[in-house]
Parts: sequence; C-alpha cells; structure tokens
Amino acid sequence: MFCRSAAVSVISLLSGLLVLAFIYLVKLKFDLYKLGKSKRGQKNTQPGFYSLHDDVSGFPNKFFLQQQSEQLLLRAPEQSYSLLLIKISRFAQINQLLGHSNSNLVLAQIAQRINDQLETTEQALTFEFRQQHPIRLCHLGGVDFAVWLDSSDKPHLAEYLADNLEKNVPEAMIVHGCTVDYRPQCGIAHYPEHGSQLNELLERAYLALQHHSGLQGKSQVFTADMLHYTSDRLALMAALRQAITDGQLVLYVQPQIDMQSRQVLAGEVFVRWRHPTKGLLAPAEFLQLAEEMGVIYPLTQWVLNEAVSMMATLKQAKLDCKIAVNISSKDLLHDELIDSLEQLFDKYQVKPQQMMLELQESALLANPPKAMSMLQRLHRLGVELALDDFGTGFSSLAYLRQLPVQHVKVDCSFINELHKSDMHSAITGAIIDMARNLSLGVIAEGVEEVEVEQKLLRMGCSRGQGFLYSRPFELGGFAVWLKQWQQNETKSP
Repeated sequence: MFCRSAAVSVISLLSGLLVLAFIYLVKLKFDLYKLGKSKRGQKNTQPGFYSLHDDVSGFPNKFFLQQQSEQLLLRAPEQSYSLLLIKISRFAQINQLLGHSNSNLVLAQIAQRINDQLETTEQALTFEFRQQHPIRLCHLGGVDFAVWLDSSDKPHLAEYLADNLEKNVPEAMIVHGCTVDYRPQCGIAHYPEHGSQLNELLERAYLALQHHSGLQGKSQVFTADMLHYTSDRLALMAALRQAITDGQLVLYVQPQIDMQSRQVLAGEVFVRWRHPTKGLLAPAEFLQLAEEMGVIYPLTQWVLNEAVSMMATLKQAKLDCKIAVNISSKDLLHDELIDSLEQLFDKYQVKPQQMMLELQESALLANPPKAMSMLQRLHRLGVELALDDFGTGFSSLAYLRQLPVQHVKVDCSFINELHKSDMHSAITGAIIDMARNLSLGVIAEGVEEVEVEQKLLRMGCSRGQGFLYSRPFELGGFAVWLKQWQQNETKSP
C-alpha cells in the first residue's frame, strides 16, 4: 500500500514538474518573441539606406540633406553656407521620348555626371564615399538636385560651380538611337543671409532658378526683389489677356528667300507687344510665360487670324507667297486648332497650301502620339510643316522619318558662325545632307553675310532667312515690300 502511494506521489510530482516546465517554456518563448518584436521595431525607427537615398538615382535624398545640414548648423552656426539648387530642364520630353524606365536611367547618369564635377570641391558637404569617391550631390526628388557648400572662405564658390555645371555637364547622350539633350539650370541661396532653415533656403533658391532661367543672363543668386517676381508675372499675363482684345499686339514679318532665284518664298511672322508702360516687347519677353500660364492659345488664335488675313491680302494683290507661323507644343495638342484653321481659311477664302506652320522638336515630345496625329491631320489639310531650330533638341533620325514635315530649319546659332567654325560647318553640312536624303527642304536662319549665303548654296541649301535680305518689319507693309522686292530683282542684271 505504501509503495503504491509512494509511486502515485512520485508520478504526481513529476507531472507537476512537467507542467511547470511547459509553462516556463511557453513563457520563455513568449518573452523572446516580445524581445525580438521590440528590437525589430527599434530597427525600423532608425534611418536605413532606403530612407536616406532616392530610389531612382540612388543618391542621398532631401531627408539626408536635412539631417546633415542641421548637424552642421548646430556645430557651427556662425559659418557661411550656400545652397546650390540644380534642375534638369527638358526632362519631360525625355520621359515622353524614352519611356519611364529609360528616362530614370538617364536621370541617374546625369546625377553621376554632376557628382563627378564636384569631385575636387572639398567645400561641398560629403554624404558618403562609394569606391573611395565622395558623394556630394543630393537628389531632392523629380529632376531637382542640391549641393550644400561651406562658403566661409569662398563667398562666390556657388556661383562658380553653377556656371561650371551649366556649361560643362550637359554633354548629349545617345539612347536607343536618340540624341538626348538636357540642360542643368541653377539657383543659389546663402545662409544666413537668405534664410536660417533648409526649407527657407530651398524656396529662395527655387525663386533664383526661375528668375535665372526665365530671364537669360540674370544671376543665379537670390535677391529680395525676386519675391515680387511671381506676382509681376501674374500681372503681366493678366495684362496680356487684355492686350489681345485692346489691340496692343502687332505682327512683324521676315522674308524667306530662294538664294538662287531671289524669289520670296514665304514670310515668317513674329508677334510684338506694344505694352503701355514697358514699350515694345519682343516674343522672348512674354511667349514662354504665356505658354506656362495658359495664355498661349488665345494669343495663337489672334496671330493665326492676322496671318490668314494677310494671306488674303497677298492673294488679292496676286502675290504668290506663303505665310509662316510658329506654334507651341500646347497649340499643337489643342483639338480645336484644326477646326479654327479651317474656319479661317473659309472666312478669308484662301488655300491652306499658302500657310506654313513652324514648330520646335520639343513640341513633338510632350505627347508624341497626339502630336503625330495632329501633324498628320494638318498635312491632310494641306498646310506645309517645318521643324524649327533643328539640331538643337532631341534629334532622332528614326523619329524624323515618320513626321509629315516638308522642311527643317537650321538654327541661327550654327549659321552665324558657319564660315568661322569648322564644327558649325560640319554640323550644318550633316543636317543638310540628312534632310536631302529624306527629301526635306532646308531653311537656314540667321543669314547675315554674302559669304555665308554662298557657302550654304555650295552645301546644297537654297532657302535662307536673315538680315542679309531684310530685318523684321510690320506685317501690314509686307505686300508693298514684296512688290518692291520683285521689281528690284527684275531690274537686276
């Protein structure tokens, strides 16, 4: 009896110990689980590589810059610093042309090129090293980059770097047979002069960049008067809307000449604005802004009406000459463009063949399928088409072959130095040869000297435009000028 009771007691004891051991193991496992979860939570709260770097380019991001700049300002608030902001212009067209994945690769390559230019700039904040090379460029997102500089000993270092980047970095890339052209544009803000926080400095640097890119030749450095720049731009566009209805706009014209026969083939029109207080404004002073702020379409409608009206005047005077009009990318993508042109041709009883529309390469890349469709509709309508500033943008031979254009215009930047620069001569010759192989006419802009004219003729280009023939003058006098030109050429031996 005793033995049986003792055995039962031992078994009960062992069972109890097993239960306690099981409970202990369960509790231990639960504690370890909580500890692991706690550690994982702590790890996620600390910045890792992906939280400090842009996922497109792999370069340090704005959060990394914020972190590092705050530490610098805490350690040495008396120092002078400069924030150099860099924006890659024309990148929307690159994205449309190459697609999202390829454009991301291009952007990463551009970022690397900029960082390479900073290799010897020890005053630039170094975020990290990769293969013993310093990483000094920050990718703010999109197409915006930044460099943080210690400018205590070199107060104009940021300006020097900005000029160097704008001039030396934009070397064209060849991607899938396309020449990818891009432009870095810079804006600069100084600490503590222009702000004490990173966001404030970025805002001022953005204003400086807009001012610099919108008004060519202006400094990249922020100044207090730029704070009023945005409001001035809005006021200017409001005034432009009113100017269209108040008759403040006027068209000028410059003839395009057959350099062999001396016949006037077309007249390209340019809009001018007789501003009541600013005087006569050239297109560069308001057209780009009008496109950015949505005023370009009513302006284009006014220009087209005046141009077609002149076509009717020339027809009545029995003068055979086309009128050429520049249209923007937003004009080209506007569905009502075709309808409004048809209405104008019907109203003035003129043929579409007497009009030439000139558009830049960038206009085709904002929305390639839509642009191609619109060009084909214009071609079917009978309007002549010319690609303006050819050779300065995204020149793709494969893409050009698909366009229903009849002419390309060689940019005046090549023509002006044609007889002085072997490089410009070679580029112009290549463009002319390519155009002729595609059965396209070539129009040379900026012909100012007889020597240039003769060289163009030898190259195979027969149509020219420039001061050698006429400076732009008011369109209202075009018919009289045309008659006088014809009479003078008839009398010439």
